[in-house]
Amino acid sequence: MPDILVSSRSFGQVSAIGQEILEGAGLSVRRVSSEDRPLDAEKLERIVGKAKPDVLLAGAEPVPRAVLAAAPKLRMVQKHGVGVDNIDLGAATELGIAVGNAPGTNNRAVADLTIGFMLNLLRSIVPAAVSTKAGGWERFIGHELGEATVGVIGTGRIGREVIQRLKGFGSSILAYDAYPDASYADAQGFQYVSLEELLSVSDVITLHVPLMDETRNLIGRSELERMKPSAVLVNIARGELIDEAALAEWLSGRRIAGAAIDVFATEPPQASPLLKLENVIATPHIGAYTHEAMDAMSRSCAETILGVLSGGRPANVLNPEVLSRGDRT
Repeated sequence: MPDILVSSRSFGQVSAIGQEILEGAGLSVRRVSSEDRPLDAEKLERIVGKAKPDVLLAGAEPVPRAVLAAAPKLRMVQKHGVGVDNIDLGAATELGIAVGNAPGTNNRAVADLTIGFMLNLLRSIVPAAVSTKAGGWERFIGHELGEATVGVIGTGRIGREVIQRLKGFGSSILAYDAYPDASYADAQGFQYVSLEELLSVSDVITLHVPLMDETRNLIGRSELERMKPSAVLVNIARGELIDEAALAEWLSGRRIAGAAIDVFATEPPQASPLLKLENVIATPHIGAYTHEAMDAMSRSCAETILGVLSGGRPANVLNPEVLSRGDRT
């Protein structure tokens, strides 16, 4: 009986459908115990080496080569999520281990939260609520999203969902992408510009790019320097896209107006300087956390695992060449 080790903290917690599918197919599903958390690479390597699973169902914890090599019969790593920057894809391919993700399952959830962040920043909803509950009656003056120029960095699945929502508000939309889609921009009525121009003219800037070498610290000191003092920044993608120390410096000096951050370079981010700033909305990586998204993600993970174990070639396996080699079948 194939054995699934679940290291993802959230799989099976919000939605039971994925675990039900796996167990209904006769697979053994085991979870990393709460006593072993938080997970780091060394701890996960030890756990995987002891459990010797056929499949590792992973979350945000690091899955480097040492973890992949720890279980000789490991056939697959399935990410309970979309981004696989925490998984050594090259090593997995070399070792003959398939790597899958769950694309398209959380697009709407993340886009919804992005718009919520924009409205919160522009209308000071969080500080107004805190003030009123504390007995205050201060009138917070804000800005309308429909009158703002919004710069969308990254026009993949989630960036496009954000653009669709912004159109409903009537916002002026600019976008930057390393691989612009001119026909899509024409159809949706927005304009691709350089990153420098987007940063210079946008009232709201939102990040929707994957973490890669090319995007690490995409927003650093020189980029922050280009932004308007009245601008606000939203990051719901990956913490490492932003130089957090530089952003904290700009925000504390009111060199930009505010930021909403759902993701941090280190999570949980107890030491992040951003947490101490009044003009920062900070949330605990909840972009994908809706019941609908968790159902879709859980189901996608389970179906992908079953597809690989049954000899199929699911479209969301990122290194499908290993499925033809049969190294660990």
